[in-house]
Amino acid sequence: MPRPRCGGCSRVLRPGSGRVRAKFCRGVSALCGVACAGLSSSACNSSGDSPDEFDWSPPAATLSSYEPCSAERRVGVFAIELGDGFTSVRGQVYDAVTPRDVPVLVASEGECQLFTAATLTCNPGCAAASEVCAPGNLCQPRPEPHDLGQVTVRGLRVPLRMQANAVTKAYTNPASAGLPHPGFEPGVSLELATGGGDYEPLALLGWGVTELQGVPEQLPVSAGQAVELSWVPPDSAGPARVHLNLNVNHHGSSNNWIECDVADLGAAQIPAALIDSLLERGRSGYPTLTVTRRSVSSALIEPGCVELQVASGTVSDVLLEGLQSCSSAEDCHPGQRCLPEFYCG
Repeated sequence: MPRPRCGGCSRVLRPGSGRVRAKFCRGVSALCGVACAGLSSSACNSSGDSPDEFDWSPPAATLSSYEPCSAERRVGVFAIELGDGFTSVRGQVYDAVTPRDVPVLVASEGECQLFTAATLTCNPGCAAASEVCAPGNLCQPRPEPHDLGQVTVRGLRVPLRMQANAVTKAYTNPASAGLPHPGFEPGVSLELATGGGDYEPLALLGWGVTELQGVPEQLPVSAGQAVELSWVPPDSAGPARVHLNLNVNHHGSSNNWIECDVADLGAAQIPAALIDSLLERGRSGYPTLTVTRRSVSSALIEPGCVELQVASGTVSDVLLEGLQSCSSAEDCHPGQRCLPEFYCG
C-alpha cells in the first residue's frame, strides 16, 4: 500500500509515525497549499506598506497565565509552531462552534481527562452542504470561516503580515518567503493582532517556548499500569505547560482519547485507571501519544473564543501488547492479514 503524503508536500507520512511528527506535518500541508499576495522576502505584506512603518519589536506586555478556550466556546485557533526543521504560523476562525468538535467527558483524575467523541444523529438528516447536526436532534447552519483582516505578529525574528486566503479564509505564513528556524527566541513576548475584518480587532499574547526535546520515540502502554513520561525540562517554563494526547484507536469505530495539561517539569504520569478505561473502549493500528509544550492565551469575539498557541511538540509511537500495526499484509506474521483498522489479525 502506498504511504500517504501530507497535503501533497514532499514529506512522507506513515500512519501513526512519530518520527514524522504528524501533528506538525499538518502545518506543512497548510504551507504547501496556501499562497499570499504581495510577498516580500521577510513578510506577507499584501497592503504594500513597508514593514519598517510598523513597530515589529516584542510587545511590552508579557503573557503570565495559561488560558485555553473551552471546547464549548472555541471558534478559532492561531498557532505559532516549531516544527521539525521549520517554523509555521497559521490560523482560522469560524462564526460558530462545530458541534462534533465538543467532546464528551467520560472520566478524570488529577490533571488528565478521558474523552469520547460526541455521537450526534439527526432524523430527518441535515442538508449536507449547509447544515450540521447538533445535540437534541437539531440541524443548525454549518459554521463558516471568516476574514479577520490583516494579521500581524510581533516578536518573531522577522516581520510577519498575513492576509486570509480568499476561499478558505485561513491564514498562514508564505512558504516562498519562509521564516527562519527557530522563528523566535525562547522566552520572548509575542503578540498576534487582527485588523478587524468581519469581527472586532483582537490582540493575543504569546510566550516563546523552548523546543521540546527528550520525549521517547516509542512508549509502551499496558493495562493496569500508569504511563510514565519524561522529557528535557526548559531553563524557564514561563506560563507554558505540556499538553498530552493519548489515542490508541485512531482507525477504529469509536474515538476516545486521554488529554492531560501538566506542569513543564520534565516528567508526568497518566493514571492507570484512565489507561484501563481507554483500552476497554477499543484499539486499532498506529496508536500515538502527542506531546506538546505550549503557551496558550485566548480572547472573546462576537461568535466565541479564539486561542493563540505557541507550541513545540512531537508524536511518539505507542506500543500495545498483542497489537501489531500494519499498512499491508507484508507487515504481519504468516497467516495473518492487515485488517481495515490497520492492525494484524
